[in-house]
Amino acid sequence: MKNYNWATLGCGVIANELAAALKSRGQKLYSVANRTHEKAVAFAEKYGIEKVYNELFKDENVDIIYISTPHNTHIKYLRKALAAGKHVLCEKSITLNSDELDEAISLAEKNHVVLAEAMTIFHMPIYKALLEKVNSGDPGELR
Repeated sequence: MKNYNWATLGCGVIANELAAALKSRGQKLYSVANRTHEKAVAFAEKYGIEKVYNELFKDENVDIIYISTPHNTHIKYLRKALAAGKHVLCEKSITLNSDELDEAISLAEKNHVVLAEAMTIFHMPIYKALLEKVNSGDPGELR
């Protein structure tokens, strides 16, 4: 199985969870970037990340970018990441409106990369069970 180089754009709570999850699997983030360079440096030191950027989109070794910045910045970073041919996992909500989402999807298709929104809700057992009920054609009594 290929080992992908993940970069995080943003150093908040969710980025810390990503770094911790990778660490629990014996992996680590390849690189980190943040709007505040000092926070990126501190994050890198905490998790043993060697590369710290102001802009990470040009590094040809980055395979996947995890965007966990404030929602109003997502489309700006999605444009740069997708245009650079990077796969993207973006924290919810992925965009502020459907026009931005359409643009991001179009860029991902044009550049043959994966664009995904970090929606853990779809992986929770209760939602899998609900989906099975709905897809069975007999969801039961609705209340």
